[in-house]
Amino acid sequence: MTTSNFFKGAIIAAALVLAPVAIAGPSLASPEMKTAFTKAAQGPEQLRRYVERTKAIYMLDYYEVKAQFQLAATGKTVKVARAGA
Repeated sequence: MTTSNFFKGAIIAAALVLAPVAIAGPSLASPEMKTAFTKAAQGPEQLRRYVERTKAIYMLDYYEVKAQFQLAATGKTVKVARAGA
């Protein structure tokens, strides 16, 4: 009976560790997004370079930043959070 409880606990612990977590991107007012928007205004290649260089730090996505930049240019806003891992 003790071994059974141990395995149940191990399975629950593994499920909690491996559960997908929601990852929210930086806000539009954050310094990294302001820099990303500046790079987007300079052109797609500059934006791509910035996103690739800082991806591990800021977790930016090229297509999300590009879409946000285009929406900001039209005066619209959109939620940046995404789920999954």
